[in-house]
Amino acid sequence: MKKHILKISMAVIVLACFGVYTFIDDLVDPPALRTPASYPANYESLKACEKQDILWKKIEETRTKELEPFRKFGFFQFLAMTRQEIALKGAHVSDFAPTGWKKMIHSRGAVAKVKLDITDKYYTGVFAGADCALLRLSLTFKPGGARAVAPGLALKVLRDGAPSANVSALVSIDGQEQDFNFFKNPLTNIVQPGHSMGAKLMHKLFETASPFPEELKVEDMATIDASGVTVASPVVPNRIIFVPNDKLTSASAEHDVREDFLKIPAGTELYEIQLVSPDGKDTKKVGHIVTTSEFTTSEFGDSGIFFRHQFKK
Repeated sequence: MKKHILKISMAVIVLACFGVYTFIDDLVDPPALRTPASYPANYESLKACEKQDILWKKIEETRTKELEPFRKFGFFQFLAMTRQEIALKGAHVSDFAPTGWKKMIHSRGAVAKVKLDITDKYYTGVFAGADCALLRLSLTFKPGGARAVAPGLALKVLRDGAPSANVSALVSIDGQEQDFNFFKNPLTNIVQPGHSMGAKLMHKLFETASPFPEELKVEDMATIDASGVTVASPVVPNRIIFVPNDKLTSASAEHDVREDFLKIPAGTELYEIQLVSPDGKDTKKVGHIVTTSEFTTSEFGDSGIFFRHQFKK
């Protein structure tokens, strides 16, 4: 009897937590504000640079006058991620976030227009070059206490008449301690599992979408080029490494890293792109990510644009 009562009590507590979260969640961020942005019906058939123009216009229209505070990430936010279908991160083929989607991690960042300036075209698809892309830089969480500085990036390469190519990259799951120099370390699409309790919980959550939560594939990036042409014999790397330009180092002391992003001018070589062969034995320096605009912070850049993951199955 006591065990039965205990089970009922635990169930009531869990339901109450979800109920409280839902109330607070809707109070702070009403569902009406989470509807997808409007865009032309023929959007996917447009040229890559036309799509970039549409996305950039929405970014500029929602430009923030001041840097928005980093959103907290705790118990309620983790509950929100369990309510949200993580598999949708890989299944939703669109540049626009779906109805109800909320970015719980990497919630605040800055976006710039960029191009992929490629000199070694051994690998195919957009790895042969692309003029119209978007790059978003952010931290996984607000640092502080036991929570380290954890840089991340999301790259969206627009393609003519085809869905965009996307990849996200991290320094590591555990970050770089309390060093606020965002450009200190390379970022990559494949990292080792984290060791903290929070990292292990996130691992379990993302296992609902992939048995390899810390690995993202880049096959889609190599199979269709920026002109929207499907490659007959794609040459696909296993891993992409973004090596920061060593001239971009910023202060290691605590500060808002977005202030550093906003100072970067158009025409800056941000990252050297290195591609690793499937067997891991060969790493090629193939080109650079170059900014074609300044970075900006915006509500659409934080909440409206969608960077799809290609999960490893």
